[in-house]
Amino acid sequence: MDIDTLAKGIGLFSSAITALRQAIELMPDGSKKSEAVAALQRAERAFKIAEAETAKKLDYELCHKHFPPEIMLSGDDTTWKCPICGNEKFTGLQVGSIPLS
Repeated sequence: MDIDTLAKGIGLFSSAITALRQAIELMPDGSKKSEAVAALQRAERAFKIAEAETAKKLDYELCHKHFPPEIMLSGDDTTWKCPICGNEKFTGLQVGSIPLS
C-alpha cells in the first residue's frame, strides 16, 4: 500500500467534504437544504469509518469510547491518547516491534 497516495486521497476527500459543507451553508433554508445536510452527515460518517478502518490496518490504535472510533495519537508508539475524549491506552509495544515470548 502506497502511504503517500493514501494520505493524499484522504486529504482530497476531506477537502471535498469541507467544500460541500460550505456550499450547503449558502443554500436557502428548505427541504433541499435539509436533504443536502443529511447526505453530508452520512458522507462524513462513512469517511470517518473508512479512515478508522485504514488506520487499524496500519496498526494504529482506535478509541472505542465513541462512534465512529477515533484514531488515537502517540508520540512513542506505546502510549496512545484519543484527541476527542482524552482516553488513554498503553500497549507497551511499539508499532512494528516483535513481541518477545
